[in-house]
Amino acid sequence: MTNNAEQLVPVMPLCAREQLIQRLYRTTPPRTLCTNDDITMGRYRYGEIALVEYLHVQVNPKAIQYWLIFDIDDESAFSWEDKLLPPPNIIVSGPSICKFGRLGDQGGAHLLYAIQGVTTGLKGRRKPIAFLKYVNQAMRIKLGADEGYTGPLCKNPLHPHWKTTFLHAHEYSLNELNDFLHKPTREYGHGFDWGAVANSRNCYLFHQLRFTAYKRVNYARENWRFEDWQKHLFGVAESLNNFDGFGLAKESPLKYKELQSITQSVASWTWQKYFPNHNRGVAGTWLYQIPIQSTALAQREGARYTHQKRRETSEALIKQALCKLSTEGQKLTQKNIANETGLTRQTVAKYNHLIKDVKYASLQGIKC
Repeated sequence: MTNNAEQLVPVMPLCAREQLIQRLYRTTPPRTLCTNDDITMGRYRYGEIALVEYLHVQVNPKAIQYWLIFDIDDESAFSWEDKLLPPPNIIVSGPSICKFGRLGDQGGAHLLYAIQGVTTGLKGRRKPIAFLKYVNQAMRIKLGADEGYTGPLCKNPLHPHWKTTFLHAHEYSLNELNDFLHKPTREYGHGFDWGAVANSRNCYLFHQLRFTAYKRVNYARENWRFEDWQKHLFGVAESLNNFDGFGLAKESPLKYKELQSITQSVASWTWQKYFPNHNRGVAGTWLYQIPIQSTALAQREGARYTHQKRRETSEALIKQALCKLSTEGQKLTQKNIANETGLTRQTVAKYNHLIKDVKYASLQGIKC
């Protein structure tokens, strides 16, 4: 006899990719903005069609936000690893497409973080919206993402043109993301009378920024260019652009142009006119070790270190060769030194001062 009873078939849990695809279809508006050309202009299509056919699509509704999206302009789509931030849910990278179907020069990537929905419309609560803006801005600064990117369009994770990586399906809360953000401590001048400062956001940020710049300008002047120094101070100014609880007339953050103006003033003056030659009671802070904040700075620091090590190695080889040649009574010529060390004559010529020192020492009867 056959058993006609229904068999319970175990349902396998969905993988991260399938969960995220379902979430994209669920969060994308029914009539969403999308485009294949210029991301500043688009057209409205049904969400299911837009996710299949268009390169750029709006995945967040107007009145609620389900995704934090960051535009990474450089070649590295894994900057979150270097900054010790949690991994994004989706990474979408690849070259853009210009008009007439040609590939553009701009590449980069979009990082998508799945968050618990926050209502941002007129019916939304003020504190969750402010918290969302703070987390979004702080993560953008830490990731080094494009500050000009404001959405709503992003690279379509489901379009085959892009290289899409689905990492995990965890839905972050804002508190969870905030735990990964480092809150810098405010630096104040020693003995400075803050009570005499005008009740102004610009004045407070200017003084805080200049006291930070005083402690770091020596290191920056020795290791960086002025553009790097100005960029570093702008990042510091952005981290200080929060005046909640200061009791000022206005506690909202300053605008981009105001931050840029204050940074330009502090960076130019400290770079050109401020040359501290003592510690003034703050030991070791004038050569403050500033962490590398960009790929270009990291490459420049690496090249400087490599050049220094190569120079030290060449000097040691040339000194050994000079001692050996002088002991054997051979002529101290660039050709003989090059044959002894294996270096080129052009490289040996850069260390001609070492040859002169050994020749002078031999005339004085001093041995190696």
